[in-house]
Parts: sequence; C-alpha cells; structure tokens
Amino acid sequence: MRQHPIPQNVLDVEFKLFTKFTLREFAYLALGVGIGGIFLYFTTKDQIPGIIGVPIFVIFSALGAFFALVPINDQPADKFVTNFFNAINKPTQRVWLNTELKNQRAKPVIQTEQKKSKIIGGFDINKIKKQIFKEQPQDDILTPTSNDNSIIINEENISKYQFNIKSVDKLPGNINIWLVRDNNQPIPSINTYLKDSNNKILYANKTDKNGYFISNRVFPDGIYNIEFENLPSKPIPIKIVLTKNMGKLPYKIKI
Repeated sequence: MRQHPIPQNVLDVEFKLFTKFTLREFAYLALGVGIGGIFLYFTTKDQIPGIIGVPIFVIFSALGAFFALVPINDQPADKFVTNFFNAINKPTQRVWLNTELKNQRAKPVIQTEQKKSKIIGGFDINKIKKQIFKEQPQDDILTPTSNDNSIIINEENISKYQFNIKSVDKLPGNINIWLVRDNNQPIPSINTYLKDSNNKILYANKTDKNGYFISNRVFPDGIYNIEFENLPSKPIPIKIVLTKNMGKLPYKIKI
C-alpha cells in the first residue's frame, strides 16, 4: 500500500483566497497595484505629469507582483528578503574557545591584606585572590628613582621592583604594576596607561582596590612607558625596558 507523507505542522498550510492565490500573495498584489493606481489616477486628472505617474505605477505594480508571485530559492520573495537582511545584521558565526584562550582568561592568585576585589577595566579577570611574598618582606622591596625623578626598570635592576606571587603563569599580561604609598597602602582607582616608546596607548585601566594594574596580554621586547592620572602626588614617569627574561611578576611602585 502506498504511503503518503504526513505534514509536520498543518498550521503551515496557507489559506487559499481564490484559485492558487493565498491571502498574503493577494495582499501584496493588491497593495502594489493599488498604490500604483493612485498615481495613475492623478496622472489621468493631469495633477501629476505622465512622465512621473506612469513609471511609478509600473514600479509599484511590478513590486507587488514580484513579492506575490516570484519564489526565490523555493521560498516566497518576502521571506527571502527578510532572511537576507537578518543574515547580514545577525550573523550566526561562532568562535571556538580553545585551551589557550581559556588559560588567558584564568584569574591570577595573589594575596594581600585587603579584601578580594575585581579588576576594574576591559579584561575579563574575575578576582585577585592572594599575594604571597617568598623571599623578602614588603619593606625590603625598594623603588629607587633617577635624578630626574623618573623610574627606569630594566633587566639589571628588576630585583628591586619585582616580587614573587603564586600562580604567576596565570597572569594574562607581562607588564603588571602594584601601586602603593610609602607605608605599603595600595592606591586604588588610579587611571593607568601603558604606552609604547612613541607614547601610543596600548592598554588603559584603573588600579583595583588592592592597587593592582594588570595588563591584558604578553607584550614583545621593547621600551614601554607607564603613566598615572589623578595621583594624590606628582606623577612619576616610569619606563620599562622589557625583555623576555623579566617574566610576568608585578612591579612594586611606591608613590
């Protein structure tokens, strides 16, 4: 016995107004011809020049017939046009999040005496947890400056600024600052700018409640400038001569 296909959704069957015309198709045709007919009527009354009225009648009638009768890719023309603009404005492209990207989004583990807080800014780091000093106490970490009141950090004097923390490999960037006062009290909510040697801004953020400025990626070897805005005291220019041997450990800057 021959099997007949069963419709999956009977509500998808459109009502036939007459012959093969559905209500939707008839509405498009009537609307196009009707609008064009209005211009044609005013043309016959000499209220609109024929060079304008007749082409408008033809255009609207053709549009009505196109949307009513012409299928595109086995679907009505109006649905095709709607799907086309939806595909442009709402693309369905997805980005695969691999292991490397997941590791870049991982949060660092740092310990301070302050409460846990979120980094303020654009990079997705949820919380700074614990900061652990392994070899020397905070007071032994010095921040010498040059004669022109600027700080230059390079591979030779890096031990005077950097301090060890747990899970340093989980830090997303390799230029990280801990901004504190002379009594090791963190300075929060300070606008901090990371610039290249030409003073072009590469990354900007605010120090969090614990005084940390965490960069968003690993920067190549080169000369970088750190600038602070709205400090309680006179801003100190900082220049970092970065090499791959300097790692990701934060630099302690006393103001």
